[in-house]
Amino acid sequence: MLSLTHSPTTQFAWNGKIYDIDLAFDTVLLYLQMQEDKDLSPFQKWRQSCKLFFSKNQDLPDDPQFYTKAFDVIAKIITDQPYGLKEPDKNDERGVEATKQIDYVRDAGAIYASFFDQYGIDLNKERGKMHWTTFKALFDGLGPKTYFQRILAIRREDPSKIEDPAAKQELLDAQNYYAVDGSKTEEELERQALNSSSLSSMFDSLLDQSQKGGN
Repeated sequence: MLSLTHSPTTQFAWNGKIYDIDLAFDTVLLYLQMQEDKDLSPFQKWRQSCKLFFSKNQDLPDDPQFYTKAFDVIAKIITDQPYGLKEPDKNDERGVEATKQIDYVRDAGAIYASFFDQYGIDLNKERGKMHWTTFKALFDGLGPKTYFQRILAIRREDPSKIEDPAAKQELLDAQNYYAVDGSKTEEELERQALNSSSLSSMFDSLLDQSQKGGN
């Protein structure tokens, strides 16, 4: 999460050497999107993740433990929440699992417009520069009148609590229009993308490939 007393993490120390880590917001978003790509194998995702977070001009060690520890650091930075995760309401009248409410691809235009409207920030000019922790703090601080938060309000509203048939149908149409796929919250998806056991299996695969001389 964002700190007012320490600079955002951009480096990782290993065996006395310092390695640069790219944690710009657009890099993290690309990583999260890639984890949902069903056409990529776990090993391919791991290789692509390394290319995203570590620059090509660095001589990275062959030790799988380097990547295990580095991704532990990256995972903590990406998934840290200042006030903890909200537990799902088990008494929800609809009796359904909390659905994914954010899609950084589909919602890109709304997020861009909201940042520009509230902060005067052109996110296209911040690619490769704005750190993920800065982006996340500003993202979480978007006001209720911004385009993106209005969309979220539509997704979260419970149609069963609306008695007027016309108003209910209007909400259902709006929810259908702004719907995103998936049955997990964005926080769950972020944590799943950086799940330590999944990463460990990728590192084991890397080690096996290197011992066999595979690419």
